[in-house]
Amino acid sequence: MSVGRPAASARAVAIAGAAAFGLFAAYTVKADEPVAPPQCSMRLSVEVTPDVPNPGNGAFISSLLGNHTGYQLFLLRVVDDTHVILQLQGPGPAERCQAVVDSIGNDGRVLSIDTS
Repeated sequence: MSVGRPAASARAVAIAGAAAFGLFAAYTVKADEPVAPPQCSMRLSVEVTPDVPNPGNGAFISSLLGNHTGYQLFLLRVVDDTHVILQLQGPGPAERCQAVVDSIGNDGRVLSIDTS
């Protein structure tokens, strides 16, 4: 009687091991797709009206984008009370990027934008 039992338990262990291996072999790990660099990347020197309390404030800077989703403004430097250097990034193409810059320039709190 005890002769059949070790063979049966060894077979059960082998079957369980094969099943576990099959589960791991079926699970494939997929890496994230590489993120393409932004097609629109512009450095902007922005002059704002004196009534803007803090031109380096994150909420103020993000509000300059309006409804241009997919684009981001990053503060590079606060020059003084009315001038900031920003980095605009987004999906592009160049015409859409320029449209975002034009939209920022149309904001009543912005006196001028220099893209050079």
